[in-house]
Amino acid sequence: MSKRPAVLLTLLEENPALASTLGEELSRLGADCRAHFWTHGQDVQALAPLLAEVCQPDHGAWLIAGEARTFARPDMLRGLALAALAARATRQQTGGTALPILLAPSGGDLPPLPTPLQDADIVVRGIGAKTIARLFTPGTVGTPPYRLALHARPGLGLWLECGPTDDPWEGVLLGASGCAPDAHGVGPAGVIPQRCTLHHSLRGVRLTAGGREFTAWGTGNHLSPAESYFVRLDGLPDALVFGPLPGEDAAELFVLSLHPQQEA
Repeated sequence: MSKRPAVLLTLLEENPALASTLGEELSRLGADCRAHFWTHGQDVQALAPLLAEVCQPDHGAWLIAGEARTFARPDMLRGLALAALAARATRQQTGGTALPILLAPSGGDLPPLPTPLQDADIVVRGIGAKTIARLFTPGTVGTPPYRLALHARPGLGLWLECGPTDDPWEGVLLGASGCAPDAHGVGPAGVIPQRCTLHHSLRGVRLTAGGREFTAWGTGNHLSPAESYFVRLDGLPDALVFGPLPGEDAAELFVLSLHPQQEA
């Protein structure tokens, strides 16, 4: 007997009735539903369980349900965006299919979405049927010219890992808006280094990109596709900027928004 595909259902409010209704509908349509309530928060302690859930390889789709006003909270958008980044990185590393993300808001419209959620499907009617449709048409994970992974470990903080997917980088820079780096290192991809040698280390670089101010760290180390730059942040970021260290020839830096900027 073949295993039924699984849908991860994340509820943004404690709503047992909604969890039961959606779970029964998805089950009737041929999928298992794994529902949980995510307690949002401002630190890695609250983020780590969500990242662990969405990075499970047997989830075929991620359905997020809640009130529009809850979706609009900056801390909620930030956490969901970071989780979407983590899921994408996991699928990219394993060469698997993409994880379809569906947002099911109630009581209003969604705010502008951060970069990692901009490809999500927004559903307000026929939630179960549309989730099943995406479950069986997941698409493939694209291959950007960079790798970006997250390591959220209570007690160790939030570490970001970046590096090239193809052509090596001669030096690397990573910055955050809303928080700042406080440790960094270089080593084999996938493993936070305990010790390393950094060449021409940079700290506290201030730059502007995409209308935001960033604090960045960097190093002149050569990075092959098998090597990564690891940076620990002292909080959860509003946006990220990273890429090859700019030199005489201007290098392309990648910018990811994790929640929309507030109006002045």
